[in-house]
Amino acid sequence: MNNKNAFRTEFALYKYGNATLNIGLWESEKQLVNKYFKNKDGHLLDIGCGAGRTSFALEKLSYKNIKAIDISPEMIGLCNEFKKSFKSKINFAIHDISKQKYKENSFDYILFSFNGFPGIPDYKSRLNALKLINKYLKKDGVFIFTAHAFNKEKYEARRMFENINETNEFKYQRYGVLLFRNENNEIDFLHLYSHSELENELINNNFTIIDVINRDKNFKENSLVKEFSDNTNFWICSKKIS
Repeated sequence: MNNKNAFRTEFALYKYGNATLNIGLWESEKQLVNKYFKNKDGHLLDIGCGAGRTSFALEKLSYKNIKAIDISPEMIGLCNEFKKSFKSKINFAIHDISKQKYKENSFDYILFSFNGFPGIPDYKSRLNALKLINKYLKKDGVFIFTAHAFNKEKYEARRMFENINETNEFKYQRYGVLLFRNENNEIDFLHLYSHSELENELINNNFTIIDVINRDKNFKENSLVKEFSDNTNFWICSKKIS
């Protein structure tokens, strides 16, 4: 199971609930969604939805067929509380994206926001997630996700500083893995991909890379967004048609 204790705490629920109420879509997300998710009647899957920050904001942009999933029962519970208040029609579900759930060719658009994909704490699970996302996409579908840009020197210095190789929850499996203490002093997991490593994994799992866009170099985000999240790269992909 790829659930993380760090996303089940009162601190996390407050942080992500506040982002739902006060942040919504980042300016970068809004512009990329408007550019690539063109059909408001298309079927959209929001993976790692947290407390619904992206999900409810997408509904406000008039996307009508949204399914949203997160592995944290607590986060989905919060989504369902907001759903009543917002009179939303979004279908929220507790689900691990590395496990089969939907039929092939179910979605026109798939979003995996805020470094959710590289945060999956197991190499095989990340590969399974990519395989299933590709399977779920329709032939003209678009998949957008984010991942930090990799800096070898900063990564190795941070690994040395954190000095964590294994916990009851996580394990250092391969180069690029970072186990670290977050702002609430909870140990969390992130795999920091080099550009070539992530590019190869996408290509090997039948994706075509449309573009890779650095957030802070290309978009102006407000102070709330920058306080909530650090800089990241958007990867925009489509399903490779053989």
